[in-house]
Amino acid sequence: MRNKQVLVFLGALMLSVSALADPSIAPSSAMANAAQPQGGTAVMYRLSAQEAQHMRGAFRLADGRTITVTSRASKLFVDMDGKREELVPVGPQQFVGRDTGARVSFNQVPYADEVVVNVAAR
Repeated sequence: MRNKQVLVFLGALMLSVSALADPSIAPSSAMANAAQPQGGTAVMYRLSAQEAQHMRGAFRLADGRTITVTSRASKLFVDMDGKREELVPVGPQQFVGRDTGARVSFNQVPYADEVVVNVAAR
């Protein structure tokens, strides 16, 4: 019975604290910069070695080009237009090229069968 009272108290305390939070700060704005690969900023999403291994393969893009995705440990690499580049995970299915900033999206991780590449203009 005492555990119930403690849980009710903790729940009420959490509601009280959340009511005091500053509403002018958007919840996602604090995390938005953390997922950027430039400047040595920490990446919030990590790909497991097993997920990376199951992402390997050749994928045909909508424009007719073919890219090849390889892995080493828990890192993914893409060979596109004769250049090899590391893909940095920024979400469960979203990656950014470390050098070019190209965004690579897989329809599922692991075992993707559809890939979309958006090359950033620099």
